[in-house]
Amino acid sequence: MKKIFVLIGFKGSGKSFTGMLFEEFFEIKFIRVEDWAKHVKKDRIIDNDDYLKEVFQVIENGIRDSLKKFDNVVFESTGLTRYFDSMLNNLRTDYKVTTIKINADKDLCMERVRTRDQSIHINVSDNEVEMINNAVARKMMQTDFEIDNNNSTKNELKEQISEIVKMTI
Repeated sequence: MKKIFVLIGFKGSGKSFTGMLFEEFFEIKFIRVEDWAKHVKKDRIIDNDDYLKEVFQVIENGIRDSLKKFDNVVFESTGLTRYFDSMLNNLRTDYKVTTIKINADKDLCMERVRTRDQSIHINVSDNEVEMINNAVARKMMQTDFEIDNNNSTKNELKEQISEIVKMTI
């Protein structure tokens, strides 16, 4: 059965970086779903319901298409909306889905968002980051695994990912 790893956590927790490590060290294709979200977003605000519904449909379709070429993929999300939950349930009907929470301190996340490459992420204000991260914390989504990314080194992250991969593949 084809496998999907979903990295879930605060904005700035290091989901994209962790996804790149999955690909670099474990040959699990990292799908940059934020690229699809940026394309769908246009001039809509990030919590626009029509945008959210459309973006998660695009992500689900894109993941399904990617799994025609790859046996294992990884992608990221804050995991916040009901559309994410629906997409996840839909994917679980056809694939083995493993959810992984990326843990990082909220203040560290805010600093990372302020200093990251904005060309590969949806631009959000400090207030939007705080609003999103507070909502993610309130949702307290249960995941299959957790990765600590509070200033973890690349090697430490690789080791944490390795343990998860060994248990799931």
